[in-house]
Amino acid sequence: MSSRNKKIILTVILLVTAVVLAYSFYHTPPPLEVDVNASEIAPNEVLDMKKIVVSSGVEALQRVKQSHTGSIEHVKDVAIVHYIKKDKFLTLWTTLYPNETIASRETEKMVTGMRKWGGSWASELKEVPIAKKKVYQTSSNNVSHYFWADREWVFYIIPHNFSQDEIAGIIDAIPGK
Repeated sequence: MSSRNKKIILTVILLVTAVVLAYSFYHTPPPLEVDVNASEIAPNEVLDMKKIVVSSGVEALQRVKQSHTGSIEHVKDVAIVHYIKKDKFLTLWTTLYPNETIASRETEKMVTGMRKWGGSWASELKEVPIAKKKVYQTSSNNVSHYFWADREWVFYIIPHNFSQDEIAGIIDAIPGK
């Protein structure tokens, strides 16, 4: 290999490294604000099921990012909570945003993302009024998912083995505080 080719290869490697480092620097999200704990907004009990905090803060945000294809922005705090009783299982994500406008915008961004993603996420996506809230319902693998914005919060639940009345009661109970 000629000296000129080695210089070109070295230059390309240095440029790629610089681009990767610059991208990492400018696209690293700021740390979460920890003045609020997103798990605290979740009710301590739902339908006689006690709250179990699975993760919160940066760990929860990383889990959420792993299950999403779109960008997740402006998050102040996030928590993942479970409620379990016999054959019933509920997963709740609570996400705090800086204000109501951003929470609403991020909810609509999720709707748009699901429509772009396609499949049952899009074909079964619908807006349903539940407990006087504007709730979106969709489905994946025959399991219903529900999400909505409430003030500066976005809530997302996946209920297993609940009746429609129980799901309405759950949605009505959130936020808990």
